[in-house]
Amino acid sequence: MKILLFEISTSHEECIYSQVKFLADSGYEVDLILNASLKNSVNSYSHLFSTIKYIEPIKKGILKKLAQQRKLIKILKKYPIVIFNTASSSKIVRNLALLLSFYKVKCLGILHNGKKLNNSFTQKVISLKIKKYFVLSDAIKTSLNSKNRIKIESFYPCYFPLYENKIIKPSSEIWISIPGRIDLGRRDYNLLLDCVTLNPLNTKIKFLILGRLNKESKEGKALWQKITERNLTSYFKIFEEFIPNNIYHNYLIQSNFIMPLLKMNDDYLGNKISGSFNLAYAYRKPLLCNNYFKSLPDLKENAVFFDELSLPIVLNEITKNNYIDIARYSDNKWLYAYQKEKYINFLQA
Repeated sequence: MKILLFEISTSHEECIYSQVKFLADSGYEVDLILNASLKNSVNSYSHLFSTIKYIEPIKKGILKKLAQQRKLIKILKKYPIVIFNTASSSKIVRNLALLLSFYKVKCLGILHNGKKLNNSFTQKVISLKIKKYFVLSDAIKTSLNSKNRIKIESFYPCYFPLYENKIIKPSSEIWISIPGRIDLGRRDYNLLLDCVTLNPLNTKIKFLILGRLNKESKEGKALWQKITERNLTSYFKIFEEFIPNNIYHNYLIQSNFIMPLLKMNDDYLGNKISGSFNLAYAYRKPLLCNNYFKSLPDLKENAVFFDELSLPIVLNEITKNNYIDIARYSDNKWLYAYQKEKYINFLQA
């Protein structure tokens, strides 16, 4: 059977590989329609798809937008199953879902923020066609099941292609990676910078800011200025250009810890996840997380927790290898076969 994976947004590519691998390994023939800006991100596994069509969403002109959406409907309606990799926060997805209501296409989608099921009118329109949603953690599924008649299943898209190692890590260094784009509103860089400024840390520790730090942008400039003004450059490794996928994952594979560095936000306790979580799960890495997130079962058995006072103590304990066995990943749900079966069963139900 043919299936179409559809991603019109410029993000969430990290969820695509796991799905196409699940589907291909289960005998499905998978096509992909993808935002053209993500082309380089899927190059390493493009062979898993039967066909790939790259599109650039039209941003101006109602008539031009509608014409593009009509062309997309002509393509989507031919498939027995369409999976929206991002099934929210988009007028294009809303319109396509509404138009697909006139056809027998089975539609599923990934909901990246569970709160939208209750609070978003756009999501209610999308749900007229999409009755089955994947969410990205068991905690999100638990928070939604008692509140909505829409069918919900969780899965963990924490699998990635194998990349050739091109990174040499000094044996004396301890790498703590902070994956994702520079985001001063979402990440608590000040907590980390204050810790490093006020406390004598072992020089073996290197914080890898795994996202492009554009020194000309408002946020990139502000972060780099804080690092340099405090003479902390020796503790940080930054990247001023886009990091290719193979290099990005090489750094993650060789990291000792993953540090999401999230600010305290209720949404992460039951509505959505950080991409940093999935990257840690992918490579069975221990996480460094604020105590605020200690209630999350996925983190509880695989993370070291800290608060503002204990962070310097935790960081220095890391240099003594005192947390070397902290990440257990003992639950069967971290197994590829388990996640594949769960995904396919929900798809077929």
